[in-house]
Amino acid sequence: MTGPRAGAAGRIPAVCDLLIRNGCVITMDAGRRVYRSGAIAVAGANIVAVGPETEIAPCFQALRELDAGGGIVHPGLIDAHYHATLHGSRGALPDAPDAAPRTMGVSDFSRWLNALTDEDEYASALHASLEFLKNGTTCFMEGGTAFEPDAVAQAARAVGIRASVTDPYVWDLDGEVPMTHELPRVPATSARAHATLGRQLWRNADGRDTVHAHVALYGCATASDELSLAAKACADAHGTVLCQHQSFGLEDVEADDRRLGRHPLVHLADIGMLGPNCSFVHMNIIRPDEVAPVVSSGMSLIWHPGNFLYYGIGTRHPCQMPEFLRAGVPIAFGTDVAKAWTMGENGWLAYVSTRGDGKFIAAEEILEMQTLGGARAVGLSDRIGSIEPGKRADIVIRRSDLPECQPGLNPIHDLVLINRSKSVDTVLVNGVMVLRHGVSTLIDEGLAYKRARESARAVLGRAGFSLAHRWSHID
Repeated sequence: MTGPRAGAAGRIPAVCDLLIRNGCVITMDAGRRVYRSGAIAVAGANIVAVGPETEIAPCFQALRELDAGGGIVHPGLIDAHYHATLHGSRGALPDAPDAAPRTMGVSDFSRWLNALTDEDEYASALHASLEFLKNGTTCFMEGGTAFEPDAVAQAARAVGIRASVTDPYVWDLDGEVPMTHELPRVPATSARAHATLGRQLWRNADGRDTVHAHVALYGCATASDELSLAAKACADAHGTVLCQHQSFGLEDVEADDRRLGRHPLVHLADIGMLGPNCSFVHMNIIRPDEVAPVVSSGMSLIWHPGNFLYYGIGTRHPCQMPEFLRAGVPIAFGTDVAKAWTMGENGWLAYVSTRGDGKFIAAEEILEMQTLGGARAVGLSDRIGSIEPGKRADIVIRRSDLPECQPGLNPIHDLVLINRSKSVDTVLVNGVMVLRHGVSTLIDEGLAYKRARESARAVLGRAGFSLAHRWSHID
């Protein structure tokens, strides 16, 4: 507890719940202000003041003060696309490029999904939510593949992370994408798709909540024009974003080409599907005639550089995200499934992959994508993405006593490219401290990890997977 101070010019200090002091505050406001010795006042769920400590601290009587120790303080990172209920599959599916993608006539991902129970989805989402927080991510948008969206919502609430959930597997074309006829729980029929669309949007009635909802199609050549337009109309009517996988690889793009007789993004623009509230994921294969529709629509692109590298897409089609960024297209990051990486590494992967192609994305641009771009892609720009009065207090405080934090000459470069996830110490979401000194304040992490391990092994058994290690002595 702190006692009252004399306010500026003799004014009585305002009361706030928390005053964060002695931090290098990266605001991500319109002026991109950085306060080397800054302070943030938080009241309830909201930020009420931010600025130099010498100006902010005298104006507030705080119920609690938190010394950031000179560490970087920044808005929580935002992951705009994650399949939280597939998190437990990490290490289970073969990653060798010559590995057979299908076993027993069914794709490996479908076999895993068909073996999931509601309890498995909860265990996986709980583990994913913890991993997000520990890597400085305070919000994620679920990718539309949770059979039971409430399992993700409950897991996010338990951990304290902000999340947006959606309807599962909204698709109506049982065609060239194998999963559409491999998942009996979610048949690709028009009746089911239209009955399912928008059913999670009731969650947005309480604007103070940390669990939100959005409209989603699965995408990638699985939706008819009728369903696509219904989804867009639903998103428009409810003031939310429409998200879908699109143009991931040559296979789904060529399927769209055959079905539509032209390139898919040209077609979607012509039928009125594209707009500022659209957030399309991957967007790896964009042909020249599709560039203008993307740029003019105002839509957001959700980029996963990890998958772009993992699947060798760049060997067949160059990465175009730097060009879209220069054209003013809003870009966010999505982790998809943490196969060979963890949360918070997309920025570094983007930097390295573009440099490898002779292109360049600056650390400052990457941080914009991780915060402001993410907030726009998930439809929450009015609430999160920057440290400003009136925004929600979704804040990350970093340690400053690690070798990676030295000499500290360029905090943006250090945060994005050097520290990445290693320095996360304290995390607030909606004004609640959900991580302190790297440990969850809300749940027993050991029990959560035990639950995740037991669930993954049970799913392995039910799916009939046999783990094949290159080193035979691993049991």
